[in-house]
Amino acid sequence: MKSKPILIALAVFVIAAGSLAAVEPVSEVLVVTALEPAAAHDFLPLPGAGPVELLFEEPIPAPAPHLSIPRTIPIFKPAANSGKTLFDANLVLMVGLNIADYISTREALKYPGLTETNPLMKPFVKSPAAFAAIKLGTTALSYWSMKAIFKRNKTVAWIMTTASNALLSYVVANNMRLIQGARAR
Repeated sequence: MKSKPILIALAVFVIAAGSLAAVEPVSEVLVVTALEPAAAHDFLPLPGAGPVELLFEEPIPAPAPHLSIPRTIPIFKPAANSGKTLFDANLVLMVGLNIADYISTREALKYPGLTETNPLMKPFVKSPAAFAAIKLGTTALSYWSMKAIFKRNKTVAWIMTTASNALLSYVVANNMRLIQGARAR
């Protein structure tokens, strides 16, 4: 209800402003002089086609643009610790794959006929809490051991984490394939 008077006032203001803008005073003042109208005079005659006379004696050379071209090809120089950052990303991927392995294994065990094939983990998968504790412990141990190896030998750490991630990727993909097969039955 409070906005209704405001809208009415706004509408009245817009209508009044529009009608005021349309009304312009019409006034034309004619001054009588002895001068002829401007249309009767040719003030600036244009030159005809022909040679153009230059008004300076020597040509002035245009300044040459100064371009600075680097003598070497620019090279991207990453930060000094970018290898450590990428290795940390590789470790985060390893943790994510371990979580995916836990979730996909728990999901696969819900279907009849699917069992854990890893003999070391087989006794622990029956209890979700025990399986989660073992998985968390092995993941944390892998994470900190890879960081310790990276401090001593970066190449070995890269090879081990890459191999671990490849193996975990296969395990998760296999779990998902088995789940899809069990759902199709």
